[in-house]
Amino acid sequence: MKFGLACEGITDQIVLGNILCGYFDDPDLDDEIIELQPSLDETSQKQQNFGGWEKLLSYLRGSQFHEHVLSHGHIIVQLDSDISEHLNFNVSQYDCDNKALVIEELVKNIIEKLILTINERNDGFYEANSNIIFAICVHSLECWLYAYYNPHSPAKPKITNCCKALEHKLQEKGFCKQKNKPKDKKLYEKYSPLFLKRENIDRVAKKDTSFNIFIQALENVS
Repeated sequence: MKFGLACEGITDQIVLGNILCGYFDDPDLDDEIIELQPSLDETSQKQQNFGGWEKLLSYLRGSQFHEHVLSHGHIIVQLDSDISEHLNFNVSQYDCDNKALVIEELVKNIIEKLILTINERNDGFYEANSNIIFAICVHSLECWLYAYYNPHSPAKPKITNCCKALEHKLQEKGFCKQKNKPKDKKLYEKYSPLFLKRENIDRVAKKDTSFNIFIQALENVS
């Protein structure tokens, strides 16, 4: 089983890699996971090109993405929903009555936008390839991590200010000191292996809707 990761950044790739290994209960699966966007140098494991959501969209439009889809078993496309209303993405988080969309609807609309982006220069490409899987984090991937480290089970998942809330939880547990940056690669390598256990994946899926949507998408992977 081979996976390619097309994400906003390297920290997202670290977390998704652990989720895949944990979900399929295969620690050796890590050897079959390739960082496509942003790409990593195979020797130094350092980021080779720029990350960010706009770079991700450019990648999805390009011929390189199409080539990767045809040469990899499955491609995971990850995006944080906090950028959805940016002028260059333009997916509203509210309905016509100015009420916040439910998470399922927001994820659906963002995926539709990404499909349009993929098909922009090659009409019908997405529909012709069933190995593209979307991981839409509402409103950030840190919300998925926070859902695990927060011992409570709120009626609604926390979807705002998750990076700061996560940092606070990690400081409480001694993972993250005040001087550390929350987006530090080494920190993500230290505290995201929680997803290597399927029981933790199932736990977070019950607490975070957008995480559960991604996990359900993995059920179709053979």
